Amino acid sequence: MVKNIVFAAALVSTSIAFAGNSQNAAVISDKDEIMTVVVAENTWAVVAANSSKGFTKLREFHDMGDAGVQQIDYVVNCSNRKLSMADFKVLTGMSAKNTQDNDRSIAELSFYKPVIQHDINIVDNVCGGKLAMGKASSVN
Repeated sequence: MVKNIVFAAALVSTSIAFAGNSQNAAVISDKDEIMTVVVAENTWAVVAANSSKGFTKLREFHDMGDAGVQQIDYVVNCSNRKLSMADFKVLTGMSAKNTQDNDRSIAELSFYKPVIQHDINIVDNVCGGKLAMGKASSVN
């Protein structure tokens, strides 16, 4: 279990350090203020709010054991309670090659009203103030 937590922390810091730098980027970048939220035993998330644009970026990690970790990036628009999947990767090691830059902007995303429970939970948690925790900045 401790090995998984250390692995997850390394993945989070690596993922954030190599993400795009644009404020309009659809994925979490090293310039964003972040907070880490443990969701369940093998699932956790990193959240960054862009207060000037009103969007919240959420990166979920799902531990798949020996197969690696799924990394899924979402962008939530709380003004209309819509969601978009911005990126999906399976991380299989500690190499920077697994977390290549994604320069996709928020303007390029297609937002939808969530209908499955997982997506509804994301919007409810992000927009419902359940993620009101301390903020931190990524340090390279």
